[in-house]
Amino acid sequence: MNRTSFIWVHMTPFKLGRRPWPLLAVCLALQTLPVAHAQDTEAPESPAEPSKTWAVGAGWWRYSEPEMKLEGPQLTLYGRYDRAPSGWPDRLEAELGAASLHYSSRSSGSLSHVPMLRGQASALWQLEASGQWRAGLQVEATWIDLRGTTTSGYGGYERLNSKAWAVLQYEHTSAASAEAGLLLRGRQQSWLSQANPNLPDITNTQKRGMYLAYRHSPWQSAEGTGLSLRPWIRYTRVSDSDQVGADRWYEPNNRTWQIGLEGRW
Repeated sequence: MNRTSFIWVHMTPFKLGRRPWPLLAVCLALQTLPVAHAQDTEAPESPAEPSKTWAVGAGWWRYSEPEMKLEGPQLTLYGRYDRAPSGWPDRLEAELGAASLHYSSRSSGSLSHVPMLRGQASALWQLEASGQWRAGLQVEATWIDLRGTTTSGYGGYERLNSKAWAVLQYEHTSAASAEAGLLLRGRQQSWLSQANPNLPDITNTQKRGMYLAYRHSPWQSAEGTGLSLRPWIRYTRVSDSDQVGADRWYEPNNRTWQIGLEGRW
């Protein structure tokens, strides 16, 4: 049985390992730790006037399948818009990322300087008066260009992955936040013909997946500057996709880790 990989067809059946729920438990526990700069112990209220938050950051991005991985440094740009609830989403969030990755596989060798661009956007609605709980939708897309020749002589191709998530977000009074997402639908487009003209370009559908994300409460800088630093982490797991074509091509189960530090104003 064939399945789609970054450079060629490989992969063996994969058994699920331990679940990542302990990560969420740790993140929620961190929210309860004392924060030196927090002055207000009451639940945050929805802003009377719209507010905007911007952040730039740097971090590490790592994607892995059972027999290969892609990883490298990532730069990010984040924006958030908050407004009083009025039937429309009271919070809009967006993030852009760009990375230069290193591909490695035991079967097909390695390839450096692989460009990656990604983006995600969320629309969230307040669930209760305190404004700590929100739910909504998130869409994301990731483009990776693996065209080139690996150290083992294999050719690569472009990939575009897009996903839609159902999201639940909790924001602590310290401004730390935890988020969980359930995959509604994912689509993986792979231009295999770029690596081999005899191969088809295929599109797979992904139906099972989840993510957990945590942003720590800001570390405030000098008073009056309006700047702060904030560490964050995100874990995503997606199961095998459907199978398409006579050769039953499919996208293997995969995991993505992102970790970073952003400066906000």
